[in-house]
Amino acid sequence: MNGPRMQKYHHKRKLKRKKRKKAFLMLTLLFMIICAGIVGFRASLGKEAVGKDATMKAIDPQPKRVSEEPEEEAAPKPVNVAVFGVDNDGFRTDVNFVASFREDTKELHFVSVPRDTRVVMTEQMLASLRERDAFIPYRNNVEGQCKLTEVHAYAGEGYRNEFSVAMLEDLLGIEIDYYVKVDLNAFHDIVDAIGGVDMEVAERLYYNDPVQGLYIDLQPGYQHLDGDKAEQLVRFREGYAQKDLKRIQVQQDFMKALLEKVSSTSTIISNLPSIVKVIWNDVETDATLRDVLKYAKYITEIDTSKITMQTIPGEGGAYFDHDEEGTKQLVDQVFYGILPQEQPAEETEQTVM
Repeated sequence: MNGPRMQKYHHKRKLKRKKRKKAFLMLTLLFMIICAGIVGFRASLGKEAVGKDATMKAIDPQPKRVSEEPEEEAAPKPVNVAVFGVDNDGFRTDVNFVASFREDTKELHFVSVPRDTRVVMTEQMLASLRERDAFIPYRNNVEGQCKLTEVHAYAGEGYRNEFSVAMLEDLLGIEIDYYVKVDLNAFHDIVDAIGGVDMEVAERLYYNDPVQGLYIDLQPGYQHLDGDKAEQLVRFREGYAQKDLKRIQVQQDFMKALLEKVSSTSTIISNLPSIVKVIWNDVETDATLRDVLKYAKYITEIDTSKITMQTIPGEGGAYFDHDEEGTKQLVDQVFYGILPQEQPAEETEQTVM
């Protein structure tokens, strides 16, 4: 499959792949540094020849801008980073979200997409699967329909990250600049490396699953969470009435607490290079270690008061069916800075009888 749609991925890096022991369900410090640090670096990254993969497959849809309103002037383009947390076997993405960093305002926005979101693979993805004689999901009489978490698995080895990125682009109507994929090892390393995170645990959390080797036992209240306790917090879902939607909210609360600690703690900031090097081998990304270290200084410029964390609207069940209109409005606001216009009040005529 050749064509112009291949070209946008010419900067993809070949990276060593590691076996994933368990699912990782949260944002990593490394991602935060990448998101904040690659400001202004997008163009130079694309020009570098080191580590390029010339065999990138064309599975990318043509992202469409959600809003058709003309741009008055060229504002700095936000940097969009997709973050994926893989499950036990590394096949599925239990966590899917996009972070958008704006250089001009130093704002950092997160948009989460539930793992069970109903999606339909693009024609480029289906063509890629056919060429490889790979399995294509077929549900509700729709070819390529599946859950977002399953796209990563159906893609096959060597295509997983590209399929997952392209699916988010198609779903949200945006362009993603980079991706970060993390596992449980990275999560433990990061939380412990920064000395843990202090935050409120809203309720009693208890769950025991010997098959997964998962044991969760947290008491409610404000407390210090090390890597082990933080994992328990972000993996818990069975006791919530809203299951994954509530878990996403808790994960977002933890992300903000982690970001606030890292961006405001001088000892962590001064040791960022060594911390990044410790966790680097537990992370997959199409940015390089040199890139991240070079731009780590931007971490101090994140305005934590302007951090927003949202989840696309919709209704859950066996599938999560997102509200297309509501999602468009959210994307317009977060990624394009377009606020919804106020609708003029309709004038009502009063008839005198």
